[in-house]
Order: sequence, then C-alpha cells, then structure tokens
Amino acid sequence: MSAVVPPGVSAHTLSEAIAALADALGAGAVVTDHDELLGFRDPYTYRESGEFDASAMVMPASTEQVQAVVRIANRYRLPLWAFGQGRNNTYGGPAPRLRGSVIVNLRAMDRVLEVNERLAYAVVQPGVRWFDLFGELEARGGTLWTSIPDLGWGSVVGNSLENGIGYTPQGDHASNICGLEVVLPDGELLRTGMGAMEGNAAWHVYPHAFGPQLRGLFQQSNYGIVTAMGWKLMPRPEAYACCWVRCRGFGPLAEVVDALQGLLLDATITNFPMATRGMEFDDEGNSYLDPASDLWSIRFALYGRRSLVDARFAVCADVFARIAGAELIRKDFSGTDIDGPATHDERVQRGIPDMDLLDPARLPFGADTAHLDFSPVSTCGGDAVVRTEQLMRSFYERRGVPYVGGIHFGPRAVLHFSTVFFDPRDEAQAKAAFEGYTALVHEMAAHGYVPYRTNLQHMDLVAGQFAFGGHIQRRVAEAIKDALDPNGILSAGKSGIWPASLRQA
Repeated sequence: MSAVVPPGVSAHTLSEAIAALADALGAGAVVTDHDELLGFRDPYTYRESGEFDASAMVMPASTEQVQAVVRIANRYRLPLWAFGQGRNNTYGGPAPRLRGSVIVNLRAMDRVLEVNERLAYAVVQPGVRWFDLFGELEARGGTLWTSIPDLGWGSVVGNSLENGIGYTPQGDHASNICGLEVVLPDGELLRTGMGAMEGNAAWHVYPHAFGPQLRGLFQQSNYGIVTAMGWKLMPRPEAYACCWVRCRGFGPLAEVVDALQGLLLDATITNFPMATRGMEFDDEGNSYLDPASDLWSIRFALYGRRSLVDARFAVCADVFARIAGAELIRKDFSGTDIDGPATHDERVQRGIPDMDLLDPARLPFGADTAHLDFSPVSTCGGDAVVRTEQLMRSFYERRGVPYVGGIHFGPRAVLHFSTVFFDPRDEAQAKAAFEGYTALVHEMAAHGYVPYRTNLQHMDLVAGQFAFGGHIQRRVAEAIKDALDPNGILSAGKSGIWPASLRQA
C-alpha cells in the first residue's frame, strides 16, 4: 500500500476504495507500488520532492470503466486526478495538484474512433497522441492534416482542453473542439452540443447547442472527465510554403509585428506565426540558441493552390520589403511531401509531430533539464508586443537569468513565452526557478498581464489575479463545482478551483 494518503481519507478507507477499484477494473489496472508511482511525479519540481505524490493510479480502458471509477470515488470520498497522456511537463506533467489523489491515467483509451474525410474531422479518445492522430491520417491517404503543438507525445484531448496552441490555420486548438463526451462527477454521461440529441449527425460539425453552451465548462476545469472529443482537421493543400522574416532589435520587431498583424487580419497569412528570440543560424542553415543574440526570427506559412501561395507570398514580400533590416526567406513543399520538411520549423507548420525540442543535445542539463514557461497574453500590435517583451526581458536581466523568449501570434492577441531552464536534481536551482516565477507573476500582473495557463504550484496565484468584482469569476466557478461535484472528488485545485471541503485550507 502506498505511504501517501489523501486528506480527509483514512488509510483503511483508502485500502477499501482501492480494493473496489481493482474489482471494477481488474487488479492489473490499479497501481499502488510507491516506486512505480514515482514515475508519475511532476518531473520539473525538485526530484526528491513528494509534494504532488499520488496515493494510487487506475488505468480505465473505456468510458464505462471511467464511470465506474468515478462512482467508487464518490462512495469513498476519494479524490481523483485525470489526464490523457500527462506529458506537458512544464505544467506539472501527470502529477495531481492535491497530494494523495488517485491518478486516473487514460493512456489506454487511445483509439481514433472516427475520421470523416468529407467533413474534415476526427473523433478521438483522451489517450490519443499527436503521433497517433497523424499516423492514422497518413494511413488513410493523408488527405487531411492535423494541427499540432511543438511536442508530439501529448494528448490531443488534453492539449485542446488546456487551450493549447499549434501553428497551422487551426492552431487555436480549443476552437477545434466540436462535440464532447464527458463523464460527470456523479458518473453520468454528458454529450455537449448537438450530441445531446440521439442520432444527430451534426454533433462534430456544428459547435453550438440549443440553450447554454456547456463545452467551455470542461476546458481548464475540474467539472468532468472527457472520454471522447470531435476535432476539426484541415484538407491537404496542393502547396505549402514555410517562411521566415528575420530582423534584429526591438525597433524593427515593432514594424514587423505591425506588418504581420495586417497580413493576419486580411487573411493573406492564415496560420499562427511564431517568433523566437536568440535563435541564430550557421552557414548551412542549422539553428542554435544564443541567449545574447538580438535576432528575431518570425516563422509563418502559406497554404493552398500553388498560384494562391505565390500570390500571397508576393504580397508578404512587398509588405516586408518596406521595413529596413527585415529579411524574408521562403521554402516550398508539395502538400503530399512528408519527408521534405526536415526541420522542426518546417514540420510543425505542416502538422508532422516530432520531439526535437526535447533533444538532450540542445538542453543545458541534457536529458535531466527542467524548464518553467511563463506565458502571458497581450494584444497584437508592435508597441504592445515590444512593451511586453521588454518588461519580461528586464525582469530576467535584473536577476541575472538568460532570457529565452518566443511569441505566438494571432491577428488580435499574442502569447508571450519565456523559459527558465534548471536542473531538477538540484534543490536550490529548482527553488530559485519557482520563486522567480512567483515574482514574475506579481510583477507582470501589476502591468495588466497574466499567463493563459500555469504549473501546479502557481495555479492558486494565477487564479487570484482575476480579481474583478471581488473574484466573482472564481466564485461562480466554485458554485458550479459545488453543484456538479458536491463530494469534491475531481481534480481538486485544478486552475485554482477547490471543492468546498478544502477551500479554506
């Protein structure tokens, strides 16, 4: 039996609950060995910390088994923490926010349930990875593309529910969700949107519903466990051009951003561009990170018929040619080419997943490197983007920490990413990284900026920045939590939402 016991649950009750879970799922689907559970810690906290340890893990293989787990948890008031793949390590990986929770590991629910080529959507279970979805689409002829994030090992469902990002025209992953199947905290099964009507064929193509929209309740929340999700795909274009505009310094960056925003708003560029700072290039075109560099490289893509790609590039070339110091680069591929895109930049905008960004050779502490991403939101526009970047850069410079930054662009809003690397085997380094993150939250909040998602240790702090109306947003979220989950069993503390029994603590 695990030495970790959740708050409010006795060791005897935990033992009874685990026995009931083993009866429902089979003994092989329940893990209590402490050493095995260590593999499901937050990998980016101090390696020896037990702050977010689980008491056990269950591995349901179907929606019905998830329902059984939830009903047993209610019977024993057993806290659960669910994930699809649990691979997003900078935000906590698979670890539960509440120490002693039972992990609900959904990796065994890994089926692509449907691919509709005519209507360009897929239906996936929570254990489906980006690698899996891409492989299924290629096995069916590759006529559809999926948007992907930077790392291919994560869950399509998990990333989308966390408002994750990609770089194709469908790079706002939360917007691709169309029709959820959700196990509620009492074990009942909900289908959102048109799925609430038996036999409605529009479930995964029409995102709205009659009456209140319930889909959003299950994004970055702890109101249910999603067991299936409809997801929009992109028809394969005839041609794909991977493009970069490069400049040095903040002055040219402001001009480039203003020009880029215009091209996004008028749909000359239809994807989600990404800017990186400090990425230099050798004579052969290979990239390497130089934190002292002032080079900005803004990546974007063009898709469609060849004539359309050429016409759009001509517009981009004309716009960027007016900016002193801006360099425009283009590399062309056929829409059917999956071998030609050889670099991460070329693949990620093409929907080909990889793991390049976790290559140990590129990381300061090799395979043991941990990192924290601070990702505030700002409006799009040259002045706003430069102001935000300068604020964050100043913070890192004052603390003597290298500033590694990136910017994800939409036509109206951008996400700023800054990364701190550290060795999680070193307690002092890990502590300094998390304390620096706390200070950065406070400093940026004073200027009106807040991250769009965060790690386990900072969920309460970030939620606390949304203080309008006496924290009315949090109080409404808590009211919904109490109504749907009166026993407080699902993902306590997720996004700063705690059940009533733990709220004061």
